[in-house]
Amino acid sequence: FSYLCELKIDGLKVVLEYERGFLKMATTRGDGKIGEDVTENIKRIESVPLRLNEGVHIIVEGEIWIGKKNLVRLNEIQKEQGEQVFANPRNIAAGSIRQLDPNIVAERRLETFIYDIAYYEKAFPSTQKDELELIKKLGFRVNPHFEYCKDIKEVIQYWKEWQRKAQKEDYLVDGAVIK
Repeated sequence: FSYLCELKIDGLKVVLEYERGFLKMATTRGDGKIGEDVTENIKRIESVPLRLNEGVHIIVEGEIWIGKKNLVRLNEIQKEQGEQVFANPRNIAAGSIRQLDPNIVAERRLETFIYDIAYYEKAFPSTQKDELELIKKLGFRVNPHFEYCKDIKEVIQYWKEWQRKAQKEDYLVDGAVIK
């Protein structure tokens, strides 16, 4: 077996659907059965393309997150305004994307990493690495710290390495995903 290792980002799952290359709908997982339509708010996240580099029908999945530095900035604003500070990046990302005012989403500078294709009208990539390359080619932001591992020893090495390095990233990492 060979593996592809990716960082697990501590954020909010999002599903994006594109028709003829244009963003049609964005949803969260909601209650686990029925997702919440957050299309208008998603349009305010700079790393989400409104139009893809190809006019395809595709559904992708990814993570919405907020950077640690950005969280500090937002908490400073909250303190200045006498408001309660935000507890952690995941909660602020989840709360922000559900706001009724899309301008709040823009002000909070949310980010995304896309990591999976749920539906693709063309031939599906044969490996996870090819899938991530296609996702990038279409115009999505992909976490650059994925790694091909030829055996389980390399997987363990990846995991150990990222246990040390994760704190240096501007986002929270809460594990590794092995595919």
